[in-house]
Amino acid sequence: MQNPSRIPDSSETAHPTAVATRPLTKDQCALVEKHYPQVRAVVSQMRSYLPTCADLDELQSVGLTGLIAAVRRYDPTQNKTFEAYAAMRIRGAILDELRRLDWMPRSARHRARQLRQTMDTLEQALGRAPTPEETRERLGLNRIDFDKLQLRVQPVRFLPLDKPMERDNGASLSLHESIADDNTPPTHERMEHEETLVALARTMKVLPERHRQVIMLYYFHNRRLSEIAEAFKVTEARVCQIHGQALQLLKQRWVDRN
Repeated sequence: MQNPSRIPDSSETAHPTAVATRPLTKDQCALVEKHYPQVRAVVSQMRSYLPTCADLDELQSVGLTGLIAAVRRYDPTQNKTFEAYAAMRIRGAILDELRRLDWMPRSARHRARQLRQTMDTLEQALGRAPTPEETRERLGLNRIDFDKLQLRVQPVRFLPLDKPMERDNGASLSLHESIADDNTPPTHERMEHEETLVALARTMKVLPERHRQVIMLYYFHNRRLSEIAEAFKVTEARVCQIHGQALQLLKQRWVDRN
């Protein structure tokens, strides 16, 4: 098994990108396997201050990339043990991933800490939880800015879309079934559209057969006037005339109907 304290050769220190992309050697793979329990240990140590929504299995996978980076880049001349260096790289990889997934900007995170520290200070001084008004005055904010701050730093709740929710009538409904789909038209618009189609179909029945066929081919089958003329063995000008007459008849019947 490879000694983690060995001095890397010049090819490993020549270019960081080359080192990061080079496949692991057999000895390096054995070293990763030997120290993999350290990844679980670091994740377990960080668990107390990780967000509740954090996926521990996913963070272990991220920590593994930190361990691999440690195996690739360890330099024994820095007088640091491999275990300490690996722990630093594992923890750094996990923190980088959490920052990448963090929904709150850094400025908002700073304001949230400031708000929490102010509330803790007031609670120790008053012997009770401070009121929102007392917290606002201590921060020196007007009411509007204080309300904006509270909205900005309030925690985000993650809910599974497929988890059943109990309703007042005892029925269960999953969250994805209750969220409106912006791509689906409202029910009343769909019903009005269907009623309009039914009324249009009834109105078209009063048209002469040739006029009705032209309308159907042109609007419902996307046929060009030239194609319709060829199918009916007439000129395109004649089909255009029939099309105009059909529209005029439909318009008049529609006006009379309404």
